[in-house]
This record gives sequence, structure tokens and C-alpha cells, in this order.
Amino acid sequence: MTTPVGSLAVSATPLAGVSEEEWSALLQANSSASAFSLRAFHQAWWSAHGGGAEDVSIAVRSASNGELLGYLPLMRRPDGVIYSGATLHIDYATVLLAPHTGAQSQEFDPVADALATALLALNSPINMMRIRPADAAHVRMVAAIQRAATVASRAATYAIEEPAPYIDLQGIRTLDEHLDRLDKKQRHEIRRKVRRGEAAGVQISASEDVLADLPEFVRLHRARWGERGLFTETPKGVEEEAFLRELFATAPSGTISMLLARSDEFGTFAAGLFLRDAGAIRYWNAGGDAAARALSPGVLLFVHGLQMALNEGRAQLDFLRGNEPYKHECGAVDAQVMKCEVPA
Repeated sequence: MTTPVGSLAVSATPLAGVSEEEWSALLQANSSASAFSLRAFHQAWWSAHGGGAEDVSIAVRSASNGELLGYLPLMRRPDGVIYSGATLHIDYATVLLAPHTGAQSQEFDPVADALATALLALNSPINMMRIRPADAAHVRMVAAIQRAATVASRAATYAIEEPAPYIDLQGIRTLDEHLDRLDKKQRHEIRRKVRRGEAAGVQISASEDVLADLPEFVRLHRARWGERGLFTETPKGVEEEAFLRELFATAPSGTISMLLARSDEFGTFAAGLFLRDAGAIRYWNAGGDAAARALSPGVLLFVHGLQMALNEGRAQLDFLRGNEPYKHECGAVDAQVMKCEVPA
């Protein structure tokens, strides 16, 4: 059902109701959005994992010409409404909003306000997770939810969900310039491990076909994480591999890089997945053979990922959600991932 709101038309619109062209037009207008906001991520997630959730996504279109002006990809589960895919795989939420016009302000944002009003009208607990304060669309959406909650006499809370450490590369041109920012002990450790890898003849290169190399990544992830990892010998593990297979097949060229570490002694012994968007290289996932642990594959993949970001002129290397110590040992500082909750 479509509800007119002035010059806007608001409707429940599942993912299939928004074309790739419409989605991309809004996404490209927001240079602060992450790669997780690509339509391919959401399509792959629904294909692999969507069986237990209801798609309650909301679209706002121009009432006059049908142009898509805003979209919130949402799913409803027994515990409430969250961003679709905001489970293990999608570290940051997706909010698609047409850019502000001159008549809009922080107190007047018709498209975001229409989405927020429709969101609260779902009459479910709302948990907007994975919010990045660095994403302009996220900031607009949170402000709109808070306004809508006030109008509806409902309480909206905005709090830290968890940290997402990153390395700021603005003004940094080389790996050594970054390492010089670290304390002496950590700088020495990273350089020592890099030299040890070089002495062992380790070669790290980007996969030429990430889809063809997916089985290698799965093998190495299992070797590193076993039953604690994604690809367990269960139906859930099959879903995880199906998710990556569809994502690798459909994501825009250049979005995903897989770095593979090889040596004569161990063959291919480690792999890391990196995402690429306008603002950053994002270190998404990794795996490695325990037999090659002495070669410090995590450090080698980090160094090459950092070099990749520097070569491409990216402003950040983002380690994504989680406060694992190795991220800070590599020189990362915390950004905060936020959540906005509205009880039913």
C-alpha cells in the first residue's frame, strides 16, 4: 500500500521492488557510504539467509514522477525490526537518501522524516544497529527517528554498539610513515615479521578471480577457525558459502579483493578479504593454515592491505567491528558503531 505524504509517496517495498539503477543512483550520491550498502550485499544476504525474516523495507518516491528518493532495507524478526543483513556479515547499515536540497535542514528533512514515520508505524521494537556517524545518510536517519519518536511520544535511545578500529591514512604516503607512528616495540615486531616472511620466500598477491578462489578461502577459513568459524559442516555453513558465492558473482568489479599468501613450503597458506569503497579499504575477513602460523600471516596480510590502501590513495584502512587487540597493535584507533533503539 502506498501512502501519500505531501509530494512524497511512502510504501512497503521489498528489495525486488528497487532496481539496481535506482539503488546505485542514491548510493553514488553519498560519498560517505560503505561497500556494505551495495545492493549486491543485500541480495546475497536475502538469498542465503533470509528464510527466517520478513522483508519490511520502506521506500519513499516522488508522488509526481515515481523517482526513488529514499530507501530503508529492513527485516522483521521475532525480537523486532533491524536493518536487513545486520547480522554477522554486514558490518554497517544501509540508508539510501537523496541529497539535501536548499530548503532542508537538520530540523526539516522530508524524505528521512517520511521513512522514520513509516518505520515507527510498523508497531514493533526498533533496533537500528550498525550506524556509522561518518555516514551522512546514517546521521540524517537517526535525527529523523528521534523526531518521529518525539511526535509519537515514544522514547528513542542512541548509544554505542561496539568499536570499529581504523587507521587514518590522510597525509600518510608510505608504510614506513605509518609504522613510525607506532611505539618502538610494535614497530619493531611488524618489521621483524615482514622480514621473516621475505626470508621464507612468501609471496602475497591479489586473486585474479575471487569467485574461482572462493573454495581456497573457505578451506583456509576452516583451517583457522574450525567450528567457531563461518563454514561449519552444518546447513548454516552451507548458507555462508552460498552468501559469498552470490556476492562474489554479483558485486561490482573491484569491490572485493582477496589477498593470497603463498610459500614453497606451505603452498597457499593464508587469505584475506578486503572491501573497497570511496572512503576506505575495509579488512573484512581472513583465514590461514595453522601449520604456517610462524610466518605471522595476519601481519603480512595487514601490511599488504595497508599498502594497497596507500597505493590507491584511500583515506582509511578500516578493520570493521570488534576490538580485537591486533587491530590496535597495528596502529588503529576506535571509531564507534552506534545503535538507535525505540521500544514498541
